Amino acid sequence: SDDDSPTSDDLEQFARQFKQRRIKLGFTQADVGLALGTLYGNVFSQTTICRFEALQLSFKNMCKLKPLLQKWLEEADSTTGSPTSIDKIAAQGRKRKKRTSIEITVKGALESHFVKQQKPAAQEIAALAEQLQLEKEVVRVWFCNRRQKEKRMTP
Repeated sequence: SDDDSPTSDDLEQFARQFKQRRIKLGFTQADVGLALGTLYGNVFSQTTICRFEALQLSFKNMCKLKPLLQKWLEEADSTTGSPTSIDKIAAQGRKRKKRTSIEITVKGALESHFVKQQKPAAQEIAALAEQLQLEKEVVRVWFCNRRQKEKRMTP
């Protein structure tokens, strides 16, 4: 057809480039969804951005989203290096704690405690956290995750 709607090859290439640039610029899918709302008045969910990048939306939806994401990229590119609207918008997103990495020795201590007690009380968690110099929340979540892992491993 002679209208300027993109071909599926165009979309595929753009989706790939978009994802690479987004990651390079340090934005999450959720950041992008939020920014589209602030910049152009339609908020998109992280799920939608994810599906766009994975080419899992209908052709029509992909075509609708492409120009918005293109504009967002131009905006993000032109403002890299200076904290501008995009950064401010990204900062409005839900703050998520950085992933905690636990040293092997500390992990060993947690594991040996887990063998003795899979569901430690709050005081035990607090004492363990202090002993290992971790936040209480980190220790609590480690035990939650470890119990889940146990469930998966034992059929």
